[in-house]
Amino acid sequence: MNKILIINKNFELAEKMTLLFTDMETRALSCGTLESATGLLEDDSYQVIIIDPELPDGDGYDLIYELGLGIYESKNPSIIVIIPNDSRPDMSLLSEQGIADYITKPFNIAVLKAKVWTQFKRIHKDFSFRASKRFEAIGAGTKNSIVGERIVNIDNFTFNFGAGEYWVDGKQVRLSLMEQCLLRNLVENRGIVLGRRALLDKLMSQSNICIDESALARTIRVLGVRLNARNYIKTVYGIGYIWTNVEEKNF
Repeated sequence: MNKILIINKNFELAEKMTLLFTDMETRALSCGTLESATGLLEDDSYQVIIIDPELPDGDGYDLIYELGLGIYESKNPSIIVIIPNDSRPDMSLLSEQGIADYITKPFNIAVLKAKVWTQFKRIHKDFSFRASKRFEAIGAGTKNSIVGERIVNIDNFTFNFGAGEYWVDGKQVRLSLMEQCLLRNLVENRGIVLGRRALLDKLMSQSNICIDESALARTIRVLGVRLNARNYIKTVYGIGYIWTNVEEKNF
């Protein structure tokens, strides 16, 4: 069974996260202090640990350092650290600290799920078929599914994919062919994390324009700025991109 430990001083948030990940294949526990975290780590082993280092009785980075020393039951756990929204850490430095990934707060539920299941997929070579499919299609089949619609209204956005017209707050925005293809893929798969490689292949087949990962990243940034949609278009580090569900935007 997959085991997740959530360490967060916000009790309500920690409980929500626990419910988010608990199912037939995963057991999630939460705590809000260093003292309780060390107790849980001494008693059991966890593959993934999600931690907000700002704890009431100490610095969570000290616990991360101790985990790296191998003094607890959890050996080489994948650590996801929660950091302030204005922080942009260097992943190479985080890796040196034994941190696998990070997420800024407030964070998107689908993005957090994708990060966690990516760690499980990396850890377990025998990752189950059911869990693998869940990782690959996070958010699929929700009530927000809009695949096939020619005109889509989302909050202050109106996208007419049939006519190639895009409106934000009642003002029309012009998009390049690549930006239009990218937007359609993101919106038609709203709430689903799209892997970079699969998205690149689809964009090139739809637009007949050659594009690499760096060009895709630039297009994502430009699209977010042009549509003023940076709260909707999210990058999931090491995986791909997502147009978030409104009700799942912040956590």
